[in-house]
Amino acid sequence: MNKSIFYDKWSLMLVVLLLTFTSCNSSNEDKAERLDREGKTEEAIKLYEQAIEEGSVGAINKLALLYSNTHQPEKAKEYYKMAVAKGDKEAAGILANFSLRDEKYEDVITYLKPIVDAGDTTQVYTLGSAYVKLGQYEDAVQVLLKNKNSVYVKTILGTAYYELGDKENAEKYWKSGVYDHKSGGINSYNKLLELYKEQGRTADYNALEGAY
Repeated sequence: MNKSIFYDKWSLMLVVLLLTFTSCNSSNEDKAERLDREGKTEEAIKLYEQAIEEGSVGAINKLALLYSNTHQPEKAKEYYKMAVAKGDKEAAGILANFSLRDEKYEDVITYLKPIVDAGDTTQVYTLGSAYVKLGQYEDAVQVLLKNKNSVYVKTILGTAYYELGDKENAEKYWKSGVYDHKSGGINSYNKLLELYKEQGRTADYNALEGAY
């Protein structure tokens, strides 16, 4: 047999084997997702668990979402934590928002501080909010300044400065939230009105009132 023909056949067999292996690895997750959509929850769970054993991080998040959608929050958290342990930032964000809702602010910091410290600014608002709720205003400012151009961050950044007694910077960020954005600055607007009223700045109050 011609050697080149032999090698071509062997290469083709390897490709087929690799495709088959890949298909097997992904099939449990795909089947589970399909069963989940069909409402066959228990069958979906079993296949998701098999996909997780095969190493799929995506299956972990999908199973967590399934438990969340079927009103089993503790089970959902268990799998989101598993995903976080594997470095999944999206799962960390979901857990952090659960914790913020449940007023477990220390947990928010545990989940998000490593992500924000690594340069991800998408979770700055949530992490900063946790620091403010804990009264750790200096830490809040340091975090919130990493995304200071966000209209939503400006409100809470102004609050952190206000609580530190720095009303000049509080006013600066609240004013920016009101005047530098077309929408989303209603909380800054209300904070600024309160500040002007507190300081007896009637002219500034009247000029601002109704402007947003």
